[in-house]
Amino acid sequence: MTKKEIPVLLTLTAAAITALSTYFNGYSLKEMTIALLATIVAFYFIGSVIKTILDSFDKKNSETEEVSESGEVIEKEAVPEQNEENGN
Repeated sequence: MTKKEIPVLLTLTAAAITALSTYFNGYSLKEMTIALLATIVAFYFIGSVIKTILDSFDKKNSETEEVSESGEVIEKEAVPEQNEENGN
């Protein structure tokens, strides 16, 4: 599973649960539709936020790690920041 699929899978799972629960609880068609639409919008937004967070983690990790040709991960050393107040 790729990160690209997270919002879609989360939305479809939540929509299926909502559809089944509203059907078995005897909601009218109008109430079911409103609940399903609200669920789809909310969970797609939540999935997109999760995907964005995971992408930012990957971006930070790719900046600090480098993969050699043999497949080994080589971590880059952090560059010490110079403190302007101390004159370093």
